[in-house]
Amino acid sequence: MLDYRYNTFVVLVETKSYTKTAKEINFTQPAVTKHIQYIEKELNTNLVLYQDNKLTITQEGMYLYQEIKRIQTDINKVQAHLVNDTSLKIGSSKTIGEYILSDIISEYTTNFDSSNVSILVDNTTALLELLTQRKIDLALISGPIPEKEFESKIFLEDRILLICSNNHPLANKTVDFNQLSSETFLFREAGSGITEAVTNKLKDLSLDFSETKNKRVVGNINIIKNMVKKNEGISFIYESSVKTCIDNGNLSIIAVNNFEPIQPFYVIKNHGQTLSPSSKYFLNLLITKKGFHQN
Repeated sequence: MLDYRYNTFVVLVETKSYTKTAKEINFTQPAVTKHIQYIEKELNTNLVLYQDNKLTITQEGMYLYQEIKRIQTDINKVQAHLVNDTSLKIGSSKTIGEYILSDIISEYTTNFDSSNVSILVDNTTALLELLTQRKIDLALISGPIPEKEFESKIFLEDRILLICSNNHPLANKTVDFNQLSSETFLFREAGSGITEAVTNKLKDLSLDFSETKNKRVVGNINIIKNMVKKNEGISFIYESSVKTCIDNGNLSIIAVNNFEPIQPFYVIKNHGQTLSPSSKYFLNLLITKKGFHQN
């Protein structure tokens, strides 16, 4: 097992605060300082810098943090294997979690205890942080993926649609993007995969959301759909999250010339990460399930 002082260092990296670290591990703040100083002396390197009341983790410190998390994960997997632990911790983006994941989890739980499955739904940025911290086994996101930090595989591809109310004057019409400059756009929050994907794809066409005058941030897919139905704005959204509404005639689509993006959904893990038997089974199920993308 790792020396307890290394755990102090891990908590410090994640909290960026000596005070919060001391509170979380139930030590005094001077004790936390001594733990860090002990490790720095043992390794003969600076791990943290504290200047102008701001804590910064050095490059060497981040390397040590990532290696400690990897080792801790491997230790946990060994322990889980010995006690036959079938736990599974999945992080999922909101679209995948709400509209895609349920069927896979249902099939997974035919072989593993459903009470040991934990699913955290959040935006892409938050999930990548949790994966880095080894607090989840796998993350299901729409990207973009920092390839140097994670291993990824496409398991599904989805279209991005621009949806509107059936009463909108542009419903079921085809327009140029510049014709939408006066429209009210409903965006997901910063850090969400859909916002990143649309922004990047518009940049590829030398287009920019800054050309649009009215923007509103809404952090929930269902709220966005309800607002669009009431003609309170239009929104770029994944087809999987609105297909039922469109098929039922509750929402319409605005086609944008030269804008027909296909967005891949990824399952990702840390480089060199050792997966438990339950995680391996889930990953295989996700990739091989009928109708899902193979690469």
